[in-house]
Amino acid sequence: MMDARHLWRRRIEAFQKEALGYARYVANSGMIAFLVFAFILAAYYYSQALGKIPRSYPVEWLIAFLFSVLMTAGTVRTFLKEADLVFLLPIESRMGSYFRASIIYTLFWHTLYIFLFLLAVWPLYTHRMGEKAESFLALLVFSLVLKGVNLLCKWQEERLREQSRRALCMLVRWIANAAILFMLFSHGFIPVVMLVTGAFLLAAFFCYRGLAHQAIHWERLVQIEKRMQARFYTFITQFVDVPHIANRVQRRSWAAAWADQLPFTRGNAYAYLYRKVFARSDLLPMFLRLTVIGWIVIAFIGEAWGKVAAYFIILSLTGAQLSMLRQYYRYVFWHHIYPVPAGTRQDAVVRVVFMLLLVQALVLYTAVFIPFMPGWHWLAAPVIGVSFSYVYSWRVLRKKV
Repeated sequence: MMDARHLWRRRIEAFQKEALGYARYVANSGMIAFLVFAFILAAYYYSQALGKIPRSYPVEWLIAFLFSVLMTAGTVRTFLKEADLVFLLPIESRMGSYFRASIIYTLFWHTLYIFLFLLAVWPLYTHRMGEKAESFLALLVFSLVLKGVNLLCKWQEERLREQSRRALCMLVRWIANAAILFMLFSHGFIPVVMLVTGAFLLAAFFCYRGLAHQAIHWERLVQIEKRMQARFYTFITQFVDVPHIANRVQRRSWAAAWADQLPFTRGNAYAYLYRKVFARSDLLPMFLRLTVIGWIVIAFIGEAWGKVAAYFIILSLTGAQLSMLRQYYRYVFWHHIYPVPAGTRQDAVVRVVFMLLLVQALVLYTAVFIPFMPGWHWLAAPVIGVSFSYVYSWRVLRKKV
């Protein structure tokens, strides 16, 4: 008879062994030193911003909103595989210990995320509330309890076959989380907060019991696991080749039209292909997120050297992310029989990344002017933007390709 708990241990050990194997490539890449520098820079400006924000400014709205998203989001990591649809589905009734271990494992990591996030917003919260602020430990324990309930509800929601019902359940949980957290960060542990929290826990209990009788949606769990593995491998591809990476494809006709502007010639075959890849893969939302966040950060910084440093950091992060473009179609043999000149694929990857970095550099440059204070950074930023885009694309990335 199969031991479900033993099977889970085997799979988590296999994943940890693989993750540790890739960790040395991440450590040797200089990424850790870069993140330490970015953290020091962010901490400095965070402390500077606290002194400028009025204590009457309602930051609890922002804190409650971000916390509500963190509480509502998240899925259980099950490490299921395609073959489990055949071999484990018939013994679903004996898989309880396997899935309980998965929930505990997921809750452990979410505990770490909540702790770090609460640690980050704690100075902002105490700056706003002053002596009325609740203790860090009390908020942490309350947040972990609320997250545990949300995670259990999310696990049961995955049993539902209809996407609309899952979305409705998530929407209801987010509204409840937002209401509880807003009252908590605004007024503390007042009776109303505890009453609303108790009502939410009671509703969550009945929801949990009501969905427990439904069969596990194995296909859904396998799809979720594939997506989570794809995210992990997507991150690792920035440091080392991962041939078996799985990628999601989105149509995005509004963005893919960028490739249609190319002349229909043999020399543009790979340029057309990689423009489409960028528009339809996860690289596009990543590029947009970094650009928007970078613009806000640069505009928020007041000192000239801080703007230039943030400008360079955002471009560096984007360049590292866009380097994943070289992995697409690298292990497909069809390009060997394409009637195109040798080296066209490499040049196409470099050109696409170079163009995207230039576009982002131009967009971020508009944030350098905020506030309108002429200085040396007005000239330094475009020089850094163009120089970095060229050096990273045509020198660094070309060697990797």
